[in-house]
Amino acid sequence: MEFKDFKDWLKKLKMASENLVVLVEGKRDVQALKKYGIRNIMDLSGKKFADIPDLIEGKYEGAILLFDLDEKGERINSNIREILRSQGFVVMEDFREFLKEKGIEYIEDI
Repeated sequence: MEFKDFKDWLKKLKMASENLVVLVEGKRDVQALKKYGIRNIMDLSGKKFADIPDLIEGKYEGAILLFDLDEKGERINSNIREILRSQGFVVMEDFREFLKEKGIEYIEDI
């Protein structure tokens, strides 16, 4: 998926979050996205990665991965991507890649 600018990114994220859960690291990330009207956000704080498929199964078609772009976020992203794909979920990373291109490292900073 391509984005013209940040406004386009937000518009498409808002639409995609109607059918997909947006996975983030923590509560501040949730707050940052909610202020833009993004829905269906789940933070992973306190959750076991292996439990994520059970938490989203039957509720969402898949997940948008929006973890921070630091070293920790990269590890989380890789682990969650593999877990979800192995369970047959749709995994979208386009929104995260856009932030990487724009030099945004932390979701809470958008």
